[in-house]
Amino acid sequence: MIDYSTWKEGHLKVTTLLLDPDNPRIPDSGEKRSQRDLLAELVENDKVYDLAKSIVENGYYPVESLIIVEEKGKKYVVEGNRRLAALKLLLSPESAPNDLRKRRFRALANRISPEAVSKVKVIRAPTREAAAPVIMSKHTRGQVEGWEPLMKAKFYHNLVDQGLAPEEISEQYNLPPSEVTNALQQYMMYSMACALELPGEIAKKVQNPREFPITNLERLYKNPEVTKALGITFDGNKRVIGAIDIDEFKKGYAKIVTDVATGDIHSRKLNTKTEMRKYLASLGEHQPDLSKKGKFTSDMLLQPSRQKEKVERSTPTQKKRPQQKPIQRAIIPLDFSCDVENQRINDVFKELKKLPVAHYPNAVALMFRSLLEMSLGYYLDRTGHLSTLQNQQKAAREKKGQKLSRGWHPTLTEMLKYVVAEDTDIIGNPNLLKALRKLIDQPNNLLSVDTLNLFVHNQHFYPNEDSLRGFWPPLQGLFEIILIEPDETDDDTE
Repeated sequence: MIDYSTWKEGHLKVTTLLLDPDNPRIPDSGEKRSQRDLLAELVENDKVYDLAKSIVENGYYPVESLIIVEEKGKKYVVEGNRRLAALKLLLSPESAPNDLRKRRFRALANRISPEAVSKVKVIRAPTREAAAPVIMSKHTRGQVEGWEPLMKAKFYHNLVDQGLAPEEISEQYNLPPSEVTNALQQYMMYSMACALELPGEIAKKVQNPREFPITNLERLYKNPEVTKALGITFDGNKRVIGAIDIDEFKKGYAKIVTDVATGDIHSRKLNTKTEMRKYLASLGEHQPDLSKKGKFTSDMLLQPSRQKEKVERSTPTQKKRPQQKPIQRAIIPLDFSCDVENQRINDVFKELKKLPVAHYPNAVALMFRSLLEMSLGYYLDRTGHLSTLQNQQKAAREKKGQKLSRGWHPTLTEMLKYVVAEDTDIIGNPNLLKALRKLIDQPNNLLSVDTLNLFVHNQHFYPNEDSLRGFWPPLQGLFEIILIEPDETDDDTE
């Protein structure tokens, strides 16, 4: 029995921790992935944004610890990669894989203080092998985001790569022997499927372990009729032993894998021996010729693709010249988007992005202030803050013996003051708060809310290109929050 009490606990900076390249969630690519690649993979496929949003809204649970191992002086997180990815992106949104996600993570980052997520509790496991029971327990018993079958299969495969025999895995982690061997067989057959030369779109579907219906393929390769047709058997460790020409096997297996990937064949079509035989007969020109004898193993099938990957990695690639950024004519950057569901706000936003500031400073000034006021009001209304602000105003008026008018709506200044108030949790980023408070509290400064109001209400106060462009940097963080449609709170946990 492992004595977990000897595992050391502590708090480390998120920036010192590394995502695990052997994480079962990450599909095998045959080559070493960078930390940025690993982060992008998790963001694209594993609800990292939802988790980051939960952390911003509910806080990072202090009872949750990341499990780390140290290898060659580096600290890898072997349990909690989604959480680590979420924390890294709250600290550095620019690491997100594309412009839209960068902006969405920036919006979240602006709502939380960096100090709240800069350090995290960790537990140091002595080895990956020692951490394996904890990891398996959490991901196979519903405590956290569960693994797909292929993720679990990859986890067992990684243990074998670390030197454990299948029977040792079964014994040490209290698993049925058949579960381990079946998972290893599944991983092997899937790896062979990924190594096949398939058309681009088919290959993409096959190589996505989150979506590829491995159980349908498993139903086929476990059927004696299919293994006979493919000219293969399995040895005691369920590795492939081929008795025909290797290209004949590839021809037949590629057809089967393709049909599974496209959904042309699935479990509902293969319920009987007759249906299975009918399907095999339909392979036609893809039917392996069993008269062409040969000998091969699964290792031989996988080795060529690995060699090819090594060659591709060693081939020098020509460096691309950095593209010059287009000159920004409008006040809003080209890559900035509006994602709210209010048509008027979207229309004003689109028109404002088209207007050259230098040519139409008056129109830009009027529309920019309107966009800020409308989108801020819309955000406060959709998130329930507008009701809070109205109740505050009502209570303040009642103290003076006054009544709040029925159609009262806060001014731009009142809304901004509410957003940056000490007891409002809309913005957690201290730098953004400082910039916004400066806009509000320094009326004599050219960059102020008063200046925006003068653009609209004073016929003697003229905007110019330089002054207008100066408003975007301090307000960008706020727009990143209020120009994203507020979504429903979900139950996704850490």
